[in-house]
Amino acid sequence: MKLQLSEGAMFFRNFFQTLIISIWAICMAVASNAHEDDVEFEERIRAFLLKNPEVILEAMTSLAEREKTAAQSQAIATFPDIFTEIGALGMGDVAAPIRVVEFFDYRCAPCKAMHPGLVSLVNTTPELRIEMRQLPILSPASERGARFALAVKEVAGLEAYGRVHERLWQLRGPLNAASFEKVAREETLDWTLIKELMNSDAVSARIDRNRDIAIALEILGTPAFVSTNSITFGQSDINALAEVWLNQ
Repeated sequence: MKLQLSEGAMFFRNFFQTLIISIWAICMAVASNAHEDDVEFEERIRAFLLKNPEVILEAMTSLAEREKTAAQSQAIATFPDIFTEIGALGMGDVAAPIRVVEFFDYRCAPCKAMHPGLVSLVNTTPELRIEMRQLPILSPASERGARFALAVKEVAGLEAYGRVHERLWQLRGPLNAASFEKVAREETLDWTLIKELMNSDAVSARIDRNRDIAIALEILGTPAFVSTNSITFGQSDINALAEVWLNQ
């Protein structure tokens, strides 16, 4: 029986073969253009690669990273308005020239853990703003929380949305109707109208759009951070993220 390679194995085999051919072609081009009278140059290249095979692995890794970055940039470019649309919720100066979009979930522990550090970052980096987008993917409770917060925005505007967002961020209890009603009443908001709008077309469209973008960008979890040429998801070092964003 003939052994069939998996798609992943075939990809890496073809990738490796292509890389080797490319490296060899480049070397031969260099030899032809720069060392036409050096008949030993080809052998020196071959000997070097045989003696230092890790160079090939380094080249493969570098090429893979470049291709990944190029693919991400191309995918991000199909959604330019995520950086320019009127922000529903954000951290930092609204006029900041550098924009990053954070996709989050109210049930995401890493999102909550990173939040204070991100607030501190934008407070000390006036050229940076982080726009926050609801991406409820962890549980039905996540979506209930997102719908409640977005319905508050529809009913009472951005300022109320921001206050409720912080309340939900810190909420230790369940994300359910009882908790939402308590928050709404304490914030002197119209709970009856908010409850009606939680399943409205406007709220559903906002969540669906965020999910469509996340799928297109192959975002696999929260928090996910999208800049003009990078995508990072999962809990990350904030200083490292800032270096990427500020040098893009």
